[in-house]
Amino acid sequence: MRKRHDYLVGLDAGTDQTRCVVAMEEDSHLRFISHGQAAANGWTRESITNQDALVQSVEECVQQAEKNGGMAIEAAVVGVGGSHVQSNISHSYVHLPSGENEVQQAQVDTVVRAAGQGSLGGDRTLLQLIPLSFDVDQQCGLQSPVGMSGQRLDAHVQVVTAQAQAHSNLCAVVNRASLVVQETVFEPFAAAQAVLEEREREMGVVVIDMGAGSVDFAAYVDSQLRLAGSLPIGGSHFVGDVSTVLRTPREEAALLIQQYGCAIAEQTPRNVMIEVPGIVPELSEPKPRRLLNQILQARAEETFELVEAELQRSRLGHRVIAGVVLTGGLAALAGLCDVAENVLNTPTRIGLPPRLEDMPEELDHPAWSTTIGLVLYAQRLRLYQQRRRDRVTDWLKSLLDT
Repeated sequence: MRKRHDYLVGLDAGTDQTRCVVAMEEDSHLRFISHGQAAANGWTRESITNQDALVQSVEECVQQAEKNGGMAIEAAVVGVGGSHVQSNISHSYVHLPSGENEVQQAQVDTVVRAAGQGSLGGDRTLLQLIPLSFDVDQQCGLQSPVGMSGQRLDAHVQVVTAQAQAHSNLCAVVNRASLVVQETVFEPFAAAQAVLEEREREMGVVVIDMGAGSVDFAAYVDSQLRLAGSLPIGGSHFVGDVSTVLRTPREEAALLIQQYGCAIAEQTPRNVMIEVPGIVPELSEPKPRRLLNQILQARAEETFELVEAELQRSRLGHRVIAGVVLTGGLAALAGLCDVAENVLNTPTRIGLPPRLEDMPEELDHPAWSTTIGLVLYAQRLRLYQQRRRDRVTDWLKSLLDT
């Protein structure tokens, strides 16, 4: 059995399903080891209202992955989503020491951290800190200022934050399930690691994670994260609409969507009927399938109109040249891409996760894109940490050689 720290683990504790993927890096590529999935309990809308129930869901998911892979999991990169996540661009600067006015990596790290801390209020916690550009005196728009000479270093940084209590509650659940939280990652940011091509990031693209509790999104322009946000609308709202209008239990509404749902109502013939279970089973009755899909289309159009409003507010609507990529379980709903294209007026595709070596076909679904993206992020995190250790080692060696 390999050492536990050899594994790269992504954990998505969603409001409907808890998912876990385990992989291992071999010769610079990833090999799939195992996965787990369990129904998520303990959520009410986007908030954790029963930690014990969610801990049990996480434990069940992780134990399934451990059993499938024949190994033990002790740490994971954890996804965070929900309408409490926000982003903004922050600015900070440092004066370079006189006589040593060549920018060092340590000074870059300092000014980036300062920009992040300047955006944090008492109720916010940092998720991602992404440098956009640097200025050294009058030299503006630099991507890598190390080695440049000047008197002042400015940083412009995209800061993604979460509500502190919500973040703390999720980390507490993972810890209670006997896992160390290596890092927390905004879920569309993780999904982007899995579903985007570099040319899409360059041209302008939006990843929209269609989850059960919320719709989270991340917009990239010129290969940089320009916007991260969330809407308090998700798959559960689609289910709720169907349940209310068709007067059927939520469980039955979810099954109807899965079996007959389409977000384009006109694709359904008017004379097609479906059997809709009533609140009392013996009161079921036939209703038009088109009515079901009219309900879904209305909610889908509203959802993408809200995304469009966010893009326009951030002045990014006209810059999304490469289009939109949909991920998450709801992304598999028939016709949803068509609605997104019509509302957002841009090409739209389904974002499927990359095929890891030995990965089973059942994971070839947009519902797994975020979890596999978390594994890819874990790989990047390990590489970053190794490079930092190497820099410290080189520094110590230079001290010993002097």
